[in-house]
Amino acid sequence: MTADTPPHFRYRLGLNQPAASPTARRMAEMAAAIGEETGGALVLDVYPESRLGPDPQMFADVQAGRLEFYLSGATLGGIAPASALPMMPFAFSDLDAVFAALDGGLGDAIRGELARSGLHAFRHSLLNGFHHITTSVRAIATADDFRGLKIRSPGGAFAADFFKTLGAEAGMVPFSGMYAALQARAFDGQSDPLGVVQSLRLYEVQTYLSLTGHWWSGFTLLAHDAAWRALPPDFQAAVERNAEKFALLQRRDVATVNEAGAKVLAGLGMQVNTADSAGIRARLGDFYARWKAKFDPATWRLLEAHADGLGA
Repeated sequence: MTADTPPHFRYRLGLNQPAASPTARRMAEMAAAIGEETGGALVLDVYPESRLGPDPQMFADVQAGRLEFYLSGATLGGIAPASALPMMPFAFSDLDAVFAALDGGLGDAIRGELARSGLHAFRHSLLNGFHHITTSVRAIATADDFRGLKIRSPGGAFAADFFKTLGAEAGMVPFSGMYAALQARAFDGQSDPLGVVQSLRLYEVQTYLSLTGHWWSGFTLLAHDAAWRALPPDFQAAVERNAEKFALLQRRDVATVNEAGAKVLAGLGMQVNTADSAGIRARLGDFYARWKAKFDPATWRLLEAHADGLGA
């Protein structure tokens, strides 16, 4: 390379979502746009479907610099405690409230924690959606129906405590192994937005869909800080610009899928019911008190500024 030749970078982006999902498609489109804007000098190869390993491995790799970009789900709590707050049960009534928090002050707090751990987090989160419960054994109509169930959850102490409070047991298996685990009845059910139930074909191995809307989850686009800082400023600007553009498009795509999900899944044979979410929420007073005590009061107030109230 001569002094006049622009630097060339070939980076990888790992994520767990199916290749045909709106999320993976928009990340591929983002990568193509970045390549075009940089004249091919920055190539971002996108690997969906956990092709670079399960989420814990990809997260460890992006922290260590073995992976340059990673689209993270609910795996950040160990280094960014505030990242758990958007999942607080029944905190948000709609997507506008969620993204007002995450594109603003609460998101700034989360991004600050990630930066202190050597990760550059892009401002605009992607959408996964409000979670509902699918099961193979019985519908969830009231809080009592959770008792004795083993539920595959996103992992972490937060989700484990939520289900334990309701008398259920939370367990974890990598996203890519969820279908097989449910098929083998290693779990009675799972917690995810309706788009995930469709994209992973969980309707083939789960009978009941109970609309609980118990918490929200999304995705955070991360870059290893040293890899990010190695990019020239105009390349960084191209990435930031397209990360925002395609995050907003992905939000719209996934919202549309989730909104139609109950009808689609009923058509695919699932038995759909609306749970008593108010009754479930009423059981969580001690849960809210425990978790509020774990956070800095100023950070908790950033959640409350956009939440509907969080119990005792």
